Amino acid sequence: MKKQLIILVASICILTATLSGCQQSNSTIVTQNDKVLLQSDIVELSTVNFSKTMDKEGKITSVTVKWLFHNIAERLINANILVQFADTNGNIIFSDTRELLNVPAGYTERYISPGANTVMYDGKDAGSIDHVIITVTEKIMP
Repeated sequence: MKKQLIILVASICILTATLSGCQQSNSTIVTQNDKVLLQSDIVELSTVNFSKTMDKEGKITSVTVKWLFHNIAERLINANILVQFADTNGNIIFSDTRELLNVPAGYTERYISPGANTVMYDGKDAGSIDHVIITVTEKIMP
């Protein structure tokens, strides 16, 4: 009887240890939507817009990406957002960062804001931008 009880307690301890751990998984979900690539395991794209602005001669003068996220983590999140504009060879032409703060589980952003979820590049290499990579990683708050 004692031996069975010890085996049962040990099994419960092993099962508990196996199921506990970090809240953020190491896997990354990659989503491709038109010319925007999202790498994240805590959010998904709800809406995304990739656009190029041209001058009268047809030369691309700027590239803009706008997005709305949906929190797919089953908890409140804070996140760092890295937005990278790349050419056809994958060379990064421009990058910028943003933050998501206190986003409840299951929440979907509703409004596009220039300071929060819009990034524009209007540098001399704007015409060579082919796609945008958005990487969202969880920000561990103290």
